[in-house]
Amino acid sequence: MLGVAAMLPLMQLMTGADPTSGALGYVSRLVGTTDTQPLIMSVALAVGAAFALKSIVTMVFRWWLLGHTTRLEAEAAAELMRRYVMAPYWAHRERKVSVINRNIGTSVSQTFGQVVLGLISTMADVLTLIGVSAVLMAVSPLATIFTIILFSLLGWGLQLALRKRHLQVGQSIAQSDLDAWGSLMPGLQGFRESRLASSTDVFVSRFRKAKSARAQAIRLMTMLYELPKYVLELGFVVGIAGITSVLFATSSPESALSVLGVFAAASVRLLPTINRVVATAGSVRSGQVGMQILVRELEELDANGYHSDEPASSERFQGDVVFDKVSYSYPGSETEVLRSISVTIAQGKTTAFVGSSGAGKSTLLDILLGLLEPTSGTISCGGRNILDDTPTWHAGLSVVPQDVYLLDDSLEQNIAFGKATGQVDSERLSEAIALAQLTAVVEELPEGVATRMGERGVRLSGGQRQRLGIARAMYRRPDVLVLDEATSALDNETERKISETIDSLSGSITIAIVAHRLSTVKNADKIVFMSDGTVEAEGSFDEVQMNSPEFARLVALGKLG
Repeated sequence: MLGVAAMLPLMQLMTGADPTSGALGYVSRLVGTTDTQPLIMSVALAVGAAFALKSIVTMVFRWWLLGHTTRLEAEAAAELMRRYVMAPYWAHRERKVSVINRNIGTSVSQTFGQVVLGLISTMADVLTLIGVSAVLMAVSPLATIFTIILFSLLGWGLQLALRKRHLQVGQSIAQSDLDAWGSLMPGLQGFRESRLASSTDVFVSRFRKAKSARAQAIRLMTMLYELPKYVLELGFVVGIAGITSVLFATSSPESALSVLGVFAAASVRLLPTINRVVATAGSVRSGQVGMQILVRELEELDANGYHSDEPASSERFQGDVVFDKVSYSYPGSETEVLRSISVTIAQGKTTAFVGSSGAGKSTLLDILLGLLEPTSGTISCGGRNILDDTPTWHAGLSVVPQDVYLLDDSLEQNIAFGKATGQVDSERLSEAIALAQLTAVVEELPEGVATRMGERGVRLSGGQRQRLGIARAMYRRPDVLVLDEATSALDNETERKISETIDSLSGSITIAIVAHRLSTVKNADKIVFMSDGTVEAEGSFDEVQMNSPEFARLVALGKLG
């Protein structure tokens, strides 16, 4: 505003106006002379200083703005991840990893990198336009009104013409990113399967198609952002011609030239600013697609509720674990996966849950872990409902899954999962390694417990990964140890060793085992045989074999009788 305003006395001086009257008189008194030459020099310096200050302030503001919005974007991505990992387990199981990746990446980026950044930038640009327009209105109201009408019509027309295209571009980018993730993960996570099936080219082709679609969308988006610039430049030429006609028709040539000089200086600020406003409006519109996806996802996450890691008590659960008439149906389904299950897992004993696929073992295990809430019935430990304080329940609980997730980190960090390097208890670490029969393995590693395991534990065999899973579980010194098909993918010798490890723990902690292979559970204190969501028989191995024809048939098939 100051730079543009200072152009008026400068142009007046250059066209020979009286330096003692009007705005020039104020400048003359301020400088202390009416001599034209020093006045021109002084005003020119003031104009240059004003524009230089504008450039410095603009850069400082831009630096702050980019820092602010990128920080918001990072915080939003982290918060979205937190909501995903704290979502109910049943909702997590229904969610696609490709959608999560797209939302944390593209949707958050579009929301903050385009919509939020665009709106804040537009607010600053609109203030600039208002300020410069106020100066021009004081200089020449008629020419200013003509300029405002002309560029308003051009800007509105461009937005009207490009609105649909902006939305299409945003949708294309969101969809292509989703398709790219959907093609990338099978090719990498299913590396062996895709290699052996000779289907690598299929996933690469899909990925290339998705990335090409994104590239075309980015190309179109860039052109849509740049197109208004060329239209507005043409409008600027028409505007100058119109302003010149208006000024020379309504004022003297000297006055007209002075005002034209001010408008020419103003155009240095107005034209780029109008270009940015129009282009940013398009960017905001295409970014709304990602923002709408993000909003819908947040609404769904909020509606499902969140898990809390804050314990309600410091007193750990002790005693028998009791399922009392537990039934379960998945959300949106009326079919009961479990029907009125009543069973007790005795403290310090080993209880094994067996049954054919679809019997409900995995669902029962998820309820035991506190990941699913029964549709009806309760599960308690020592008389306390575990769902009343799941963080405390989890504190005394460890699980060894069939597929142990390993970090691309040291053996130490894999066993002390989630602990910072300086927080690892070396005594606990050694104890867990010994209990899992990993001592010999550690001694063979080049850097001992500091040896990196590689992504997905490529340095370890299947049996060693399972024993690492047991070590991780035992590092927590649990009261209840749950093994979920922990030996189903192992050879007989490795299974025998792990079974010996489990047997050695019996009596010191409560153990719950879910298994298909009956050899894993033959020595359990109690067998619970499940069929079609109910408990068909329970007792010792021989008792269940005697009372359940289906279990007896499985024993015969496994040649374990």
